[in-house]
Amino acid sequence: MRESVFSGSFYPKQKTELSGFIKASLDEAKVESGKPFSIIVPHAGYVYSGKTAAYAYKCAYNFRKDYDSVIVIGPNHTGLGARIGVSSEPWKTPLGTMHSDTEFAREICDACDMAEIDEQSHAEEHSVEVQLPFIQYIFGSIPMVAICMGVQDFEASECMNGAITKASAKLKRKPLLVASSDFNHYESAHVAESKDMPLIKMLEKMDAKGFNEGVTMSGDSACGYGPSTVAALYAKANGAKNGVLLKYSNSGAQTGDLSSVVAYAAIAFF
Repeated sequence: MRESVFSGSFYPKQKTELSGFIKASLDEAKVESGKPFSIIVPHAGYVYSGKTAAYAYKCAYNFRKDYDSVIVIGPNHTGLGARIGVSSEPWKTPLGTMHSDTEFAREICDACDMAEIDEQSHAEEHSVEVQLPFIQYIFGSIPMVAICMGVQDFEASECMNGAITKASAKLKRKPLLVASSDFNHYESAHVAESKDMPLIKMLEKMDAKGFNEGVTMSGDSACGYGPSTVAALYAKANGAKNGVLLKYSNSGAQTGDLSSVVAYAAIAFF
């Protein structure tokens, strides 16, 4: 069992408070769109980015009965574990237990030689865990696959996309792919937006390679650029026509300090 590590810090520890925040955030998020193949959501504390994340989850909420599983891909902030670690354990949050789709997880590992079943990479990592309460609230007991990318270059992203696509077809799964990422870190709101927006436009055009390589070239510090690349590749491979920026924000809205912010984006691929 992967016990909750970040409840009480990144998001509320009490079930009623947590559910109340998610419900209010989803109610507040207004989106007009179709069914997403994949979404990109931030993973900071809910007080900073939860309302932005709700915009992406609201798209999935409207089509929640069309998915039979969820794949959550986050970056590895800790450096622990495998290059790409795939969890096979159940995960606990204040909203209950999410069960891993172990068959799906193993098929993904079999199809990408960079990936392996590994719990260490998830042990102290927040990027997947903070997504789970939203997923539980929307989907209930849906099975999931949790993936932690320690390598995020285009080759690794292609490997993951190919593996997920192959495993989905073999097992006849219909997953929602959730990429967990914040955008530029610890520069002014103006600088963050000037770095982020050209990259987001590449995602909207589904230029996954341009986005992945552009993050490094531009000096943008988007931490989950590999998962975001997988989201764009996977959506395009499954027939999506474009990405849509649903909401862009930064931590300064909460702190009042625009001189050093973390930026957040909710993006969906249709």
